[in-house]
Formats: sequence, C-alpha cells, structure tokens
Amino acid sequence: MQCQLSAHDDGEHFGLLADVGEYGTALWIRWPGTTALELAVLPDCPAAAPGPDGEGCCLFADHAEQHTWENALEEVPCPS
Repeated sequence: MQCQLSAHDDGEHFGLLADVGEYGTALWIRWPGTTALELAVLPDCPAAAPGPDGEGCCLFADHAEQHTWENALEEVPCPS
C-alpha cells in the first residue's frame, strides 16, 4: 500500500481502504513507520480547491501536509 499523503519521511502514513460515502467518512489503513497496521474511520476533508469548479480534497479531515490538488509535481489521483 502507498501512503496517500504528499511526500514525507516522518510520521504516520495513510492508505485509503474503502470510501464509506453516505456518512462523509472513509476507512483508512494507518501505519506509523514500520509498525503494525491499524484501521481508522476518518471524516472526509471538507476543503476544496479555489475557484468555482474547485475539486475536493481526497484525504481525511485535519490531515497533515498538502491537499490532494496541491500536489503539482506528483499527481495523486483519488483512489476509486
């Protein structure tokens, strides 16, 4: 599994497992470095890119690092 956050070396990593959808939450796999995996149900990030057609962030609320649309050098599509 690949971490969905923008490039980082330290801290926890997060991979999307399933989009719960109807409740504005998703099931994420969280792993801090090389230790065991944990499941976490996290609310969706409410942020959207500036502009009238701004796409929503594909991460969870209060995530560290950049929103998904800010990854200019390496595009990270929303997992489906």
